[in-house]
Amino acid sequence: MGLNYFRSFVLVTLALAVSAAAKFNNTVYIISNAETPSLQLPGLTPVGAQRAQQCLPALFAPLDIGLVVTCPFDPDSGKCSETIATATPIADSLGLTVDTSCGADEETDDDCVPDLLKNFGKTSTQAIIVIWDLGDMDSLFENLDVDDDGDDDDDDDDDDTPHYDVLTTVVGHKVTSTVSQGCSGIDGQAPGTFRRSLRRSFKRRHVTSRIMGRHA
Repeated sequence: MGLNYFRSFVLVTLALAVSAAAKFNNTVYIISNAETPSLQLPGLTPVGAQRAQQCLPALFAPLDIGLVVTCPFDPDSGKCSETIATATPIADSLGLTVDTSCGADEETDDDCVPDLLKNFGKTSTQAIIVIWDLGDMDSLFENLDVDDDGDDDDDDDDDDTPHYDVLTTVVGHKVTSTVSQGCSGIDGQAPGTFRRSLRRSFKRRHVTSRIMGRHA
């Protein structure tokens, strides 16, 4: 009986060690691809190009970024059609290369992005940017095991317009803020229209703070 207890103790200890090892403590900034045309046409819209090429590089310039991650286009699902176009200007401005080793397709292991961030965190404390498909954010957050303790029971009667301006900050696997990128001349809307439409874009993820009046 004593031996069995010891074995159980060892197994539990190992499981806890593995779980702890799977965590990453780097600050992670999560955004979606910039605006794309309707009817699944390729490329970014003029607004999307302005966001990707002008606003986002300036937004992330002072944030000590060491890794830029995005998913490559998956022709089967249509996911991640313009994530690389969104990520590349950011990475170029930071002198980094976009990591596209993890996809949003069915063939990619769910642990791909978490393992990538964990391995980066072993040797660096720099922040990470993840640019993902707007329609696949729920899967990304689930795979990253991000804890959002917010309550999304708000009663808003807003539109279902997707929002490409969302910047989510994750620290220690917890969402610490969800704000607008505040791109000058692009972002901003009437009061009361942000929260519900943002939740739907992120599959009803709770907004933990108001729109930030930040300009590139």
